[in-house]
Amino acid sequence: MNKQKYTKYILAVLILILLNICSNYYFKRLDLTSDKKYSISSETKQLIKEIDDIVFFKIYLHGDIPIEYKQLHQEITYLLNELRAYSKYIEYEFIDPSALENEQYKRALEEQLFQQGISPIPHRSYKNNKMEEVWIFPGLTVSYKTKELGLTLIDKSLMRNPDAVIKNSIEKLESLLTNSIRNLTIKKKKIGLINGHGETTNALIESFKQLISEHYQVIDLPEIDGKLNALNNIDCIIINHPQTMFSEKDKFIIDQFIMNGGKSIWLLNGTNANMDSLTQKSEAIVLSVDDERNLNDLLFQYGVRINNDLVQDLQAAPIPVVTHYIDNKPEWAFFPWTFFPIISSEKNHLITTNINPVKTQFPSTIDTINNGIKKTILLKTTKNTKITNTPALINLESLKEEPNVSSFNDGEQNIAILLNGVFRSIFEGRIPLKIQNNKEIQFKSKTFDKNKMIIISDAYFINNQFLKGQPLPLGLDQYTGQKYGNGDFMLNCIDYLLGNEAFIKIRSKSIKLRLLNKQKIETEKKYWQLINIIMPITIVLIIGLTLFTIRKRKYNY
Repeated sequence: MNKQKYTKYILAVLILILLNICSNYYFKRLDLTSDKKYSISSETKQLIKEIDDIVFFKIYLHGDIPIEYKQLHQEITYLLNELRAYSKYIEYEFIDPSALENEQYKRALEEQLFQQGISPIPHRSYKNNKMEEVWIFPGLTVSYKTKELGLTLIDKSLMRNPDAVIKNSIEKLESLLTNSIRNLTIKKKKIGLINGHGETTNALIESFKQLISEHYQVIDLPEIDGKLNALNNIDCIIINHPQTMFSEKDKFIIDQFIMNGGKSIWLLNGTNANMDSLTQKSEAIVLSVDDERNLNDLLFQYGVRINNDLVQDLQAAPIPVVTHYIDNKPEWAFFPWTFFPIISSEKNHLITTNINPVKTQFPSTIDTINNGIKKTILLKTTKNTKITNTPALINLESLKEEPNVSSFNDGEQNIAILLNGVFRSIFEGRIPLKIQNNKEIQFKSKTFDKNKMIIISDAYFINNQFLKGQPLPLGLDQYTGQKYGNGDFMLNCIDYLLGNEAFIKIRSKSIKLRLLNKQKIETEKKYWQLINIIMPITIVLIIGLTLFTIRKRKYNY
């Protein structure tokens, strides 16, 4: 009997040893939550497995913080522990700036965090019939070798809705942490903004530049001016709202950039419509550009045609309009401006996964050409769309009238298209053989492999608004506080074109947040604290007493 007993013990020990040995070679974690809340994506695992040195996170969301921020603190802890499970190079520390006793060091740290983009947020609460205010530093710093960067955990454009702030922050955590690792460990690819043809590259797109520069190197390119090497070492070009003519030489250089595998995003419409002329005179005549840019043939060759028309949609963004005056002071009201269609993205592509609706301004329709290039529609209007051909008179006074719904019957219209395939040069057969065979030019008649580009028929798609002279985040409406998805859409476009689909998948991860009932927390706080203290002790005592009783009956002592 004793021999059998010892054999069982030895066998159990051997199995445990074998399991431990196997665990060193086969690692697996299980997440039983419905939305895989505590799992990191395979793309994140691959990224952190390639780290070759310590990545150290310092999180400043700690200490006596409001309960909703404690939930964010808890989620960060879960995620960092998950990252550590897959990489020995992940380390972290939580710091409470308010707990520092040295006042001078405390102020220096707060100043440093502010310079790194982590601004303190005041939080007011009422305790014991008294208002208390605490300062929260919802951010972290990440260091790798000699590099360091600061990141805020909070999207300040959502501060009007505290629950949305926390939900958004939790959903973006994995993306935030992986992007920080990406920016510190991977060399940034270059995004070139084309200049020299009236393109918008100034402060109107400052927020776009800031957003993209977190992940890529954004360069304001000098004018092409016929220089063959103007686009050398650039990975992707953006042609944003050109207004003057492209010379044939400039078109040739852009064409050959694409034939050599360069990626491109085109943002341009078919009319001269803009809000500046409307705000000055309340009405304006919209004209077609009549290919003043000299780009129609180039885009036609690639597979699209941007028409000289305006798209209106009943699903539109509201704009403020003066309705009347009281004591010489204007009174404003919001009306949906059908020339600003709000587009809920198509769900048929990775680029448009889990992004907010985007806002467009005076877009034109896009036709596709049957040329063997695959076309994927990324953005299109609703069925309640109206096409207005140019020339056209548009008037802000029409906002005060109900639109004629029956006239919005032109159906869905394309606003953004992804082109994918083997592109052929428009200059094939158009330039002398002597020039084609010139080794300096190295002319290519088609792309060696499949290439990609994106066309958006809205010249204002990446423009930001301003508040007190400062650019607002891309997609944020200063009047309504609505955050549109233009920024995420553009970032997804660039990531997709440059082969960084993994980061789109990480960024589009959605987590269902179980919001806390603050009133219930206050009224039942002590009750649940007692339950959490007494219940475990009671369970242990019951189990212990039960085992004792069983043993007493079995062995009669």
